[in-house]
Amino acid sequence: MTANSARGAGRIEFRADDPSLTPYAGLAVSGELCRSLRLVELVDAELQAARVTPVKQRRRGLSPGELTVAIAEAQLTGAECFDDVQDVRADRAGAPLRAVAATPSAPTARQLAYRFRLGHIRAIERAAARCGNELDRKLGRDRTEEVTFDLDATETPVYGRRKQGTGRSRHGNLAYSSYVVTWAERGRPLTSELKGGNQARIKAAESDRMLGRAERLLLEEHGQITVRGDSGFYSVELMMSARKRKMRFTFSATRTSLMWSKLHQIPEDAWEAAIDMHGAQVAELPFTPEGWKHEPLRLIVRRVPISAAELLAGSPKARRRKTIPPAQLQMVLDGQLDSTFAYSFIVTDIPAEEKTAVQLEHFHRQRAQIEERFKDAKLGQALRHLPSGKLAANRLWLACALLALNICAWVCDISPAAGASGQAPEDAPQRRHAKTLRRLLFCVPGRTVRTARRIIVRLPDGFPHFEIFNATYHAALALPGP
Repeated sequence: MTANSARGAGRIEFRADDPSLTPYAGLAVSGELCRSLRLVELVDAELQAARVTPVKQRRRGLSPGELTVAIAEAQLTGAECFDDVQDVRADRAGAPLRAVAATPSAPTARQLAYRFRLGHIRAIERAAARCGNELDRKLGRDRTEEVTFDLDATETPVYGRRKQGTGRSRHGNLAYSSYVVTWAERGRPLTSELKGGNQARIKAAESDRMLGRAERLLLEEHGQITVRGDSGFYSVELMMSARKRKMRFTFSATRTSLMWSKLHQIPEDAWEAAIDMHGAQVAELPFTPEGWKHEPLRLIVRRVPISAAELLAGSPKARRRKTIPPAQLQMVLDGQLDSTFAYSFIVTDIPAEEKTAVQLEHFHRQRAQIEERFKDAKLGQALRHLPSGKLAANRLWLACALLALNICAWVCDISPAAGASGQAPEDAPQRRHAKTLRRLLFCVPGRTVRTARRIIVRLPDGFPHFEIFNATYHAALALPGP
């Protein structure tokens, strides 16, 4: 008779009484890494040094650094709101494995989150940057290499009219807008701003302040900084500010009548095939926007063929229609043309001797990496929801989500599961998404067994990713000391 007969398994009795089982055995990996980088201690040190009112007056209980890292750890396991922190708190068997053993209760986390101000958020950002820089030092990375800042924003819809600081976005949603500067080469968010959803664009001065904060989070020996941004950040004021900071820039330019008129100045034989984009072509023109007080800039134009059938099959409100010159769009809609081109414009001050037009367009197109970071923050971490009615608590939730994203980037820097470690197979992605890391590492069940000298974690028999799990943990454990 087979193990599963026609009658099924029969009566099954369930019990929740095994104190040695943990659903989050993989938090030993992130916990060991955070302990090696002294994340909790650095957050507390930066918060203490910040010129703002302390989050807590009494020393008993969790420190503000422990609270911040505990929330980030909960987000690594899939927490979507403050109440989900209770799931990690209930895991007593896994407490010795985590960076913060005494995970707070949901009411405690929520109440303390109300006390965090902007100065506290900046302290958390400084601590995370110090940990990232320390990891780079331990991994022997070149301190003088060039740096790319990606500047972008993402919208997070919320529900409830009483949420502080929200606004109606252009999509009609009550939402927040999260503005983030990401270090592209490392995949690490550096600094952020939380605004109402009605602020689809922020002022150039605010963007400049974010870039200044991000630069101060780098080591002094860093190489040339290049800023990339979409058309929402395109302005002469921001480009002038970047020049004052000695940062180079590439910005997608808005499609104005001036830009459309520039197309007529491009000879047909000037177009070259784009890199890794089938059918796309690139050309270049000199360009001096109004108010620019330095040498002429470079205007890089990309065109992509599009058929009339594709246009007519899409929505009349489709964004693609805005990428076609109005006169040509009308001719396509009237049936006078079978196809046309969609255009994109990039304004940059990177010299031609450093990057050709084709190379520069390809470099700017890699700005989509920050979209991957946002996707990971929303689908992998907790940025898809800002759970509190208080703006201060939502700022902390955003900071913790970005801290969790940083922890994932650090894990990828040492794990053979990701190309960033230099130890992965050739077909491995540069960085693993948080959901994948959750499946490979963080949310793996295990049984903890205490001996006189150590804790043994027994994972399920046949766990297919054991080699990656074990190698990642031991890579964190083997990081050299300060």
